[in-house]
Amino acid sequence: MTLRRTLTGLALCVMALALFMGCVETGPPPPMVVEAPPPPPMPEPQLYFVNVSSLALREGPTTAAPQIGTLNFNDEVEILETSSGWARVGDVRRERTGWASLRYLQPVPADRPRSAPRKRSAPAKEPAKPAPAPKAM
Repeated sequence: MTLRRTLTGLALCVMALALFMGCVETGPPPPMVVEAPPPPPMPEPQLYFVNVSSLALREGPTTAAPQIGTLNFNDEVEILETSSGWARVGDVRRERTGWASLRYLQPVPADRPRSAPRKRSAPAKEPAKPAPAPKAM
């Protein structure tokens, strides 16, 4: 009889443990780690070249805006923004920006070699003057 009570007690303990384990709340599931996709590559700049002998570079997108410079035939420019037939351009070689009419700009073909920015030369140094000869006494 003692063995029977022991086994019954053991069975009751196992059932109580199973019941207890079923009632225990588990915490929230771990957050799902989702890797963000890599950012899209930066678009290539829109390069255009001037197709007229000279093109006015202006402060604003209108012929009434003051002229701040001139672009020459085959100068490369980068389109920064557009507005009503005008483009705000960055002059690749001279590092300046302004507005130019889109009518006189053409896209640079993919097989055309790109122009390199102009290197700024150091200011010219004045030649050294020879020291005056000492006077005889």
